[in-house]
Amino acid sequence: MIDPQHRTRTISLGIRCRTCWAALALIAGVASPVLAQAEASGEAVSPPTAEADSAIEQGRESLRQSWFTPPWYDSERDAVKRIDLKPEWDLWKGWDWSGWNLPGMPNLSFLEWVAWILVTLILGALVYILARAWLQRDRRLATSHGTSDEDDADAEEARVEALPFQVARPASDFLTEAERCRRAGNYRDAIIYLFSHELVSLDRQQCIRLSKGKTNRQYLRELSRRVALRSLVEETMVTFEDVFFGDHPLDASAFERCWSRLPEFDQLISQEAA
Repeated sequence: MIDPQHRTRTISLGIRCRTCWAALALIAGVASPVLAQAEASGEAVSPPTAEADSAIEQGRESLRQSWFTPPWYDSERDAVKRIDLKPEWDLWKGWDWSGWNLPGMPNLSFLEWVAWILVTLILGALVYILARAWLQRDRRLATSHGTSDEDDADAEEARVEALPFQVARPASDFLTEAERCRRAGNYRDAIIYLFSHELVSLDRQQCIRLSKGKTNRQYLRELSRRVALRSLVEETMVTFEDVFFGDHPLDASAFERCWSRLPEFDQLISQEAA
């Protein structure tokens, strides 16, 4: 049997602590079942005192007048209402990540499938890059092999015509003709062919651009970033101009100073080609 005084003290303690709304609601919902059970068993039930009724009413007013109504309290019926909780939505619910049982395929985990897909994509990208590089190489080779001897001859003829002075085109190349004149002691023509060889070689390696109307000093300015090459060409150019334009005689020692630097010129030109 429930002691009425004990119940009254409990209710009074709940009212003093206004923030304990759950205890008040439970008192309102639990009191009726307890009384019904006591009446069914034939036990005497003492009616609630006026103090207990006042405490319960104060609890109701606190819940009704509060700016925040607890979700579990029904103010219209003054009772505890049921709260239905919704299950959280799981994107991966129902997926079996232990393995994908596809017909004819190995039983792999999800991470293993991702790893194999990434490896396949990387290999495909490598194959594409290598194939593209190979095709570009074939196109370059086809272009270089497709250049005929006639085209080379035309290009060489254009270089000779673009020289800043008139020179007879020899039967062989300029360097071979300069060597022939040197052995014959004809240093005047030897320095002309030597300087022509240097200019044509520089244009061939795109160190300068031979063009009608340009002067020797302009070609030196085009070589300003190639200090060693510029110094070598300038020495040959000064000797050439003394002979060609100044009609000065040229002895063997003056010519040999220019001729002796020919290996250095070839080395510098080969570095430009690389």
